[in-house]
Amino acid sequence: MSGIDDHNSIGRRRFIGNTIKLAALGSLLSPLEQACNDKKDDKTGGLQKEKKPLEQNPGTRKKWNREKLVMNTKTKVVHLPTAAVYMFYDEIANEHLQEININSWENAIRGDVHFNKDQSGNILEILSLKKLSSGVNDGSLNAAMNTLSYAFDRANDNAKGFNRNSKSYRLHELMLQLIALNSSIPETGKWQAFNETVRKPGKISRRQQWMARQNNFNERVRYIATRENEYKERLTKRAMKYTIT
Repeated sequence: MSGIDDHNSIGRRRFIGNTIKLAALGSLLSPLEQACNDKKDDKTGGLQKEKKPLEQNPGTRKKWNREKLVMNTKTKVVHLPTAAVYMFYDEIANEHLQEININSWENAIRGDVHFNKDQSGNILEILSLKKLSSGVNDGSLNAAMNTLSYAFDRANDNAKGFNRNSKSYRLHELMLQLIALNSSIPETGKWQAFNETVRKPGKISRRQQWMARQNNFNERVRYIATRENEYKERLTKRAMKYTIT
């Protein structure tokens, strides 16, 4: 019996010892677990808050457009905030809003008055197309060319002397069509006319290779000439898209 009692006594001591060790280990792990939970709460923003319904942003932009050429008399900048192009446009206060006649805008753009340089390409594309609204003929094509050429004028350069319109595929392509369809410009003079009315980008893309060399340009002119009626119809539709007055 003595041997059995000794064995039981040893077992009880081991059990008590293991219990003490587990209690001690638990006391060490508890702060660590709490620290981990605190860190998790920090990442998730603490307690989960009840989600509130989304409220309308008080700073939401208000739609503002005008189907007219207008000038901000405070800044001397001319705009064309048509809804056909812009969903939103920075509103100009009524006390600083002055309308400009689209048929005589050249008289207004002088001195400190200039187009919105970032949007000058869009503005002059529309103004040039409006020259074709009464019909596509040599007279209207010449008027459209003169208007569109102003997009490449140094008056529309930014402070660093860069004209963003020089990289506009749309403007170059439109000028090409105006020249190609204009029978008052002989075929041998169309390349020169194009180079005198536009500014090309420093690096010509693959899509613009037609204006890199005269041979490429002449091929595009001949392509348009063989589809003259189709291209004139396209230009007429583009001109009718804009209702500016």
